Amino acid sequence: MRHRAIALVVIGAVLAGLVAARPGLAQYREYYIMGKVVDSKKQPLEGVEITLRDQATSRSYSLKTKKDGTFKFAGLPHGVYKVAFRKDGFAVKEDEWKFTEPQLNILKVEIPPIVMASEELIRETNRLKEAEAAVKGAAEKIRQGDFDGALAGLKGVLEKNPKDPNALYLSGVAHLKKGQPAEAAPEFQKVTEFSPKFAPAHYQLGVCREQLKEPEKALESYGKAMELDPANPDSPYNAGLILFGLNRVDEALPLFEKSLAVRPDDPATLEMAGRCYIHQANFGKAVDCLEKAKAGYAKDPEKVKFLDDLIGKLKEQIKKRA
Repeated sequence: MRHRAIALVVIGAVLAGLVAARPGLAQYREYYIMGKVVDSKKQPLEGVEITLRDQATSRSYSLKTKKDGTFKFAGLPHGVYKVAFRKDGFAVKEDEWKFTEPQLNILKVEIPPIVMASEELIRETNRLKEAEAAVKGAAEKIRQGDFDGALAGLKGVLEKNPKDPNALYLSGVAHLKKGQPAEAAPEFQKVTEFSPKFAPAHYQLGVCREQLKEPEKALESYGKAMELDPANPDSPYNAGLILFGLNRVDEALPLFEKSLAVRPDDPATLEMAGRCYIHQANFGKAVDCLEKAKAGYAKDPEKVKFLDDLIGKLKEQIKKRA
């Protein structure tokens, strides 16, 4: 009996050693997770409820962030976790954390800052996306000549945000294309106030004012457009036409020359510059401009004949002076 008892004790000791040697049953200290939750302005969020659920075992862990937005999970077992961040007034944010390797010692892991978006911010973002889509649709309708369709699409955008500069600008363009400068002008005016450096709005406002028989105001708008966008030849050309019509020819000529510096072969601008030179009795330069203009009007026989006659008369004047 004594030998038998000793044998049992020995076997028990061997089994205990085998159990201790099995790696699956070791006491791992695992992971120490730390991080911070902030809002879209990088301000810390207190009281965010963080829930972790191990996908393999369904074990769950939860805590709330501190005043400075920080959180810590100490001794977290290895696994793949579904993570959810919740706080009133903010959209739920979900993530997946993979800590699959067993750790014999504590492994510290710092999670990059978690950014939570407020529900208000998400609503505003969605509104902006909807507005952007509506504005793009309206721009396409204007290109297709469907001005009423464009205005209908922009109406909802402007009802939600009357200060949307893109919607206001396109609405103004649609009204102007329909021959409604009185309706377009206030919209372009608002765009110049909300986006004062947007040159096209100043230019279009000038077109409206010109059509509304407000030459001085039109000149003011074209002047601002030229200041903001010197490379646009239309602003000085239109301003030159107004000044020429007001018999302010000496002021008009530099504007036509400015336009020609950008678009040197434009026949309409060349013709107007030639007319200004005639007014100054500079017939030689006038002929040069009108000859170039005539080349640009090659497909307009009536215009070519008119310029031929005018050039002929100017050459006669030059001969008389010689």
